Amino acid sequence: MIIIAAQHTSDFPEWLPPTILISIFILIIWRIRKSSLKKKQHKNEIQRSGLTIHTMFPHVNGLPIAENLPCTIFSYPDRIEFKSGTTGIKLARNKITDMCIKTDTEIQNQAVSSVGGAIAGGVMFGPLGAVIGGRAKTKTVRTITQYLIITYTGSQENLKYIGFDVTHNLGPALKLVKEFKELNTTSGIRIEL
Repeated sequence: MIIIAAQHTSDFPEWLPPTILISIFILIIWRIRKSSLKKKQHKNEIQRSGLTIHTMFPHVNGLPIAENLPCTIFSYPDRIEFKSGTTGIKLARNKITDMCIKTDTEIQNQAVSSVGGAIAGGVMFGPLGAVIGGRAKTKTVRTITQYLIITYTGSQENLKYIGFDVTHNLGPALKLVKEFKELNTTSGIRIEL
């Protein structure tokens, strides 16, 4: 009986897998560095353009765009720009007379029935207990919505308003109001009725 031992030979040289791993590692580091440089260049371009605040809110009213569409706001020292889809609008700072945040509270009474109460009442006291335990109860729901309101003078020197829902993004809205108060150059508006 003859036993032949077969030697396992690989088609790849032993040095090839570490070389591939090192190459992949170098490629990943290069891509990360390239991405970081692009972000830094973009940030520098933004700073050179004078952009101070960049945020997005749902539009409520005042602009020639549909309600509840997301609207990007770009704040510069001399103007505010609004962009939604392909529509871009510029508003000069010297036309803005006021910028503030207003709160709207809506109180609703809702009738709710308790399924858990019906089951518990049914188990303990039978059908009559289920009816009593599952009866409708009144629940008060309070909804608070916050709006950024920008007041400006229109083409015939009449006051106009732009509104955004800032309930879920209040921080940038507060920054816009603070910036307006710091940069406000209007001396006030007089209206004769």
